[in-house]
Amino acid sequence: MTSLPVRLWVAFLFFLSGFAALVYQVAWQRLLVVFAGGDVLAITIIVTAFMAGLGCGSFFGGVLADRGTQRRNLLLFGAAEALIAIFGLVSKPLFYDLLYLKLGGIADSRLLTALVLMLALLIPTFLMGMSLPLLARAMIHDLPAAAVKTGRLYGVNTLGAAAGAFITTWALLPLHGMEGAIRHAALLNGVCALGILPLLWLRIKKAGEAKLTANQDE
Repeated sequence: MTSLPVRLWVAFLFFLSGFAALVYQVAWQRLLVVFAGGDVLAITIIVTAFMAGLGCGSFFGGVLADRGTQRRNLLLFGAAEALIAIFGLVSKPLFYDLLYLKLGGIADSRLLTALVLMLALLIPTFLMGMSLPLLARAMIHDLPAAAVKTGRLYGVNTLGAAAGAFITTWALLPLHGMEGAIRHAALLNGVCALGILPLLWLRIKKAGEAKLTANQDE
């Protein structure tokens, strides 16, 4: 990340990604308690499933990012955000119409409930956890400053998550309802997916300039 506009744009994408993730968490938790129950154990299972997916995705995303090129990491980040948006748009029918209306009977078993919740949340939370290491690795090249820059980016992501939790509870859900809040989150994921295009264009432009300079030196 060399120029200020690029750094600000990447930070903006990290903010939006964190914001959308907490919109989903707040909305999905309200949908899933209908299926799993609203007691402390049920909510603990839901939060655990969410965090487990994030952790696994972050680990896998870090491994994948270290082995990929800048271009591939950007494309994978965009693909992950697009897939999260798609899942978000179908999450209400999945979590309410299928889990609650069709499979609600299995909630009597805590073990089955935990297994179903893990499976239901695995894909989107895994993608959420995976996306951030991909973008960070794509934009950070100098190893000595990597820790500081990565920390700043994840700090911005955490700030976005905090804003998402607050605004979802006090604005999105009261004004737009469950489905409306989820659609807003999916829109933000779509912005993140398309947000890689300027970064890819900048990369192509710099590669072309470097090639031209090399040819002139020859």
